[in-house]
Amino acid sequence: MLPYKAIIVDDEAKARSLLRNFLEEYCPQVLVIDEAPDVKTAVKLINKNEIDLVFLDIEMPNENGFALFDYFNSPKFKTIFCTAYSEYAIKAFEVSAVDYILKPIGIQKLIDAVNKLEGYHLHKENQLKILQDNLSEKRIKKLAVNIGDGMIFLDLNDVFYFEADGSYTHVHHKEGKHLAVKKIKYFEDLLCTDARFFRIHRSYLINTELLKKYSKKEGLFVSYDDQVMLPISRERKEEFEQFMQQNNLS
Repeated sequence: MLPYKAIIVDDEAKARSLLRNFLEEYCPQVLVIDEAPDVKTAVKLINKNEIDLVFLDIEMPNENGFALFDYFNSPKFKTIFCTAYSEYAIKAFEVSAVDYILKPIGIQKLIDAVNKLEGYHLHKENQLKILQDNLSEKRIKKLAVNIGDGMIFLDLNDVFYFEADGSYTHVHHKEGKHLAVKKIKYFEDLLCTDARFFRIHRSYLINTELLKKYSKKEGLFVSYDDQVMLPISRERKEEFEQFMQQNNLS
């Protein structure tokens, strides 16, 4: 089935234009029918044109890109995610999305994603139902971390804590540590619904499930071993203890 009739869904006009130009120049098997700045417009275009492929941004005003799937009981279109937010990557792959491209979009990454369409088949299970189930989880299984010269994927079960360092963050985990090109606030916001993680100090966001000790003597601190002791700010003490009790971690 060539060419693939496609639409681009992104709230940024420049991003839509750039992707459209790339597709027209480097991906002749894709025919861009139209563009949509939001989910509701995308729904109308899909219904009107029997779209085969959607290039979908995720973080958009009013409705998250994943809301698109709420409008279809049994979607026939395939999806390639195009977003600046790496934290959704694992969930996209778990539901067998065709591909996930991280902005700024690289030409070869785009070509590779489109080429995957040829051998792509839907699983017997409804992949979009699985997508919605995964998105309803309160835990992110893995974390995509930009480390300057590339990206690594860390299992959050292995992360001890995040340590602020100006505009950067040291991610301490079982295999060592990495310097992430993000402020600690980014990770705090990302993990705000995850019952494992708590910001005990302006410099530390910790995985409470891996704690070995919480001490109220000689200053407030938590530790993972005898060498690493992290301070708890006094203004966070009461909230931290409540957090531990609510999540059965005390």
